[in-house]
Amino acid sequence: MAMLAIFKVVPPPIGALLILIFIVCCGATEPPLPSAPLPVPATADTNTNAAPSATPTAVPPTPTSAPPTPESGEGITLTVSVAPMASGLPKYNRSDWKHWSDADGDCQDARQEALIAESQSAVVYENSDKCRVESGNWFGVYTGKSFTDPGDLDVDHMVPLANAHRSGGWAWQKARKEGYANDLSYANHLIAVQAAANRQKGSDGPEGWRPSRREYWCQYATDWATIKQDWGLTANPSEADALREMLQTCDEPTSLVIVPVEGASLPSPIPSALSDSELRYDPEGPDRDCGDFDTWDEAQAFYVAAGGPATDKHNLDGNNDGIACNSLRGN
Repeated sequence: MAMLAIFKVVPPPIGALLILIFIVCCGATEPPLPSAPLPVPATADTNTNAAPSATPTAVPPTPTSAPPTPESGEGITLTVSVAPMASGLPKYNRSDWKHWSDADGDCQDARQEALIAESQSAVVYENSDKCRVESGNWFGVYTGKSFTDPGDLDVDHMVPLANAHRSGGWAWQKARKEGYANDLSYANHLIAVQAAANRQKGSDGPEGWRPSRREYWCQYATDWATIKQDWGLTANPSEADALREMLQTCDEPTSLVIVPVEGASLPSPIPSALSDSELRYDPEGPDRDCGDFDTWDEAQAFYVAAGGPATDKHNLDGNNDGIACNSLRGN
């Protein structure tokens, strides 16, 4: 069940760091993809063999959507939807989350765009086509170390793809998964960090892994909660507790609104990337069973088009868990 993003700036009561709001939301629809255009990093003409300039000649672009920061004398309030960890989810498949894409067609994919935007000096490109970065100057916010070789960096998804899958993204269409995997509209959705730290993090949430650099905890928790709510992803209770603890390191008062998600243990399913015109069978036509489909994506798209889960006309969901043809799920 997806939750509508809630975010507002309010002055919290003195001394209050946690606001508990109990809201039960039913029948929510999937939130739309962030509509902000992708930022186009500013670049400078550089010699492909030259060392990075100590003084930038190009200013990284201002992100379309910046992390929330409080105004003077005010705090910030973040909202996170909390649900128990669901069981029986489809297996995570990284290839379903296509990355790195070149959304604006300038030959710089999302990884290169992030490297260019986050370099503290003008980058040097591998060759004159300016498609790939050869060197720059990056500060690794997780560990506090600086780097000039992009090969030492991973471009990390702040909320990892596998974590997003477990938090509700398993039911997204493939186009939405690709949008999430390459989102440049929020400043810290993709972030260049020390490769070793990112691989240690894996797909863990803040309840299992935190940056060794404690000074970054406030920003890390702020970005994590914001991304989860903006994309309609849930947090588990331990994750919410960890976020609340990390937000206590913020210089400005920061409150976390907990919105419990009750009811079904799984979010309402969403059809696969197949459109109605691509369905092999007419959802209103003759009865079909799971043996008629080659893949789970195909069966699930047909099931939803035929009215599932509210009306399972073809009896494809034998255990009423909102998922058609469980035997095909691994295909």
